[in-house]
Order: sequence, then C-alpha cells, then structure tokens
Amino acid sequence: MPEFYLIPKRLARKAPVLASIAQWIEAAVFRFIFALMRKLSLEHALRLSAFTFGLASVYSDKASKAHTNLAIAFPDSSPEWRGRTTKKIFRCLGYSAAELLKLEQIWKEREQRIEFVLEPEARKHMESKHATVFMTAHVGAWQVASLVTRHFGYTINAIYAPESNPIVQELLLASRRSFGEKLISAAAGPRPLIKALKAGESIIMAMDTRPDTGKLIPFFGVDALTNTSAVGLALRNGAAVVVSRAERLPGGRYRITVYDPLVSPIPDAPIKEQAVAMTEIVHHYFEDWIREYPQEWVCLKRRWPKAHKL
Repeated sequence: MPEFYLIPKRLARKAPVLASIAQWIEAAVFRFIFALMRKLSLEHALRLSAFTFGLASVYSDKASKAHTNLAIAFPDSSPEWRGRTTKKIFRCLGYSAAELLKLEQIWKEREQRIEFVLEPEARKHMESKHATVFMTAHVGAWQVASLVTRHFGYTINAIYAPESNPIVQELLLASRRSFGEKLISAAAGPRPLIKALKAGESIIMAMDTRPDTGKLIPFFGVDALTNTSAVGLALRNGAAVVVSRAERLPGGRYRITVYDPLVSPIPDAPIKEQAVAMTEIVHHYFEDWIREYPQEWVCLKRRWPKAHKL
C-alpha cells in the first residue's frame, strides 16, 4: 500500500519529524472524511470520496507509479491519455474507500444493489461451501467482491497489505472487523493461510500487486514478479481456486461475477509448475478486466520490475 497518500513521499521522508507530521495530517483527514461518509447515503459518500481522492492525484507521487504502469500495460497509449486515466484512477480509489465503509449498508440493501452472476460450475461450487482461495484484482469495486462469499455462507479470511500509517490502518481494519471478516496480514506468512484452509475456511485476496518475492510471470506480455504461493497452497490443501470480480453499475448498484473454479492445465506436473500455469490463467482474467476498465485499475505501486532488474 502507499506509504503516504496525500503528501509526496520525498517531502515527507526528508526527516522523521516530517514523516510523523505527514502521517498525523493524513490520519486526521481520513478520520474526518470517514466519519462524514458514514453519515451520508451511499451515493453521496461515493461522490465525496471520489472528489477528495481525485484532488490528491495532483499532489501524490503515486500518480507517477500509475502512469508508468499504464504505459507498460498500454504501450500504444499517449501521455495525455495516461494522465487523464491516472486522475480517474484516484477517483476510483475514493470509490473503493467509500465502499469499504459502506459494506454493511450495501449488504443490507443487496436485493436492490447487487446482481450476482455465477458460471454453471461456479454456482455448484459456491453451494458446496468447499474451502476456496478466491482471487480478485484492484479493478472496479474490489471491496464489494467479498460479499458473494457472505451470500453463500462462507467463513472468509481476507488478506490485507499492512498500512505504514498505523492510524489509517486501524480505521480501515475496523470496517472489515465490524463486518465479521477474519483478517490476515500479507506479512504473516503461509501458516495462518494453511490453518484456515485445513479448517475448511476460505481466503480472499487481490492478486494484481507486486509482492516482495515470487515468480516472474508475463502480465500484459512483460514479466512481472507475481505471488504463486496462494495457488500452491490451494493445490496442496485440496482447496479450489476461484476468480471473482465486482463491477460498478449506475445508481450505486454492483454486479459480482464468479467464474468457474480453475482447472490445472498440467495436472501431472509438480505443484510448483501447476501453480505458475494457473497463475498465468488468473493474469489473463485481470488483463481482460483492465483493458475493459483501465480507469478503474488502482495501480499505485510499481507493478513491473525496473528495466535494469529484468
């Protein structure tokens, strides 16, 4: 996750005192915005949050990361298009923040707000409540994607990336805890994931960001460091791997799509090779979504290695 949202990192990191002040300011801003959004209707909260985060795009050094990611994913695009799209990405980050705070309301009003679309084998699988590793990407309303697991009665563990600002992290995690999700830090390692899967529980995670370690797997035709361990854990523990997404529709409504469970294209190969092959399939899903809605891909961290590291 970004180290600083509203203040350029170079400025904030010149001295520890500046970093502390930056985090305090950000926490105060987020606390005020979150408190206000909780009192607003979903539609008004979405507009307020999108406007606020859109303003941050002018000052955040994360805009350059998004711009670079778009240049690699869309090599034929113009700098002007990437600039416009980057501003829209920050607005979508605002939408996602509001959706996290409003998850309980979205869930209570699900008959009016949510359309569930399940492929044939996906429906059978969801009704079985079998242990599953659900995978999505930071595209569209990814915060809403987990609601399909609640709809089918799954016990879900959400993987989250720790925030550098402890106050902001607690604000965000409190929303998830109040919704009943179990939370596992991405820095916790595989043990809590294995424990959850062996207990018949399921895991949901966004898989389109760059991890600290992993395999180089093509993403938009360019090798990108990618986490394959999640698929490997599913294969080793008899869990299914399912890709799902949530799309925003007009009027504060959403469409959640669950695809058929993935099948290994090389079932007789070692698990590590199967994990790589299945992760490549996951990447194909993500590429399709991003091509369809590039302005909704919240890519504020460098996705590909720098050229000299390839």
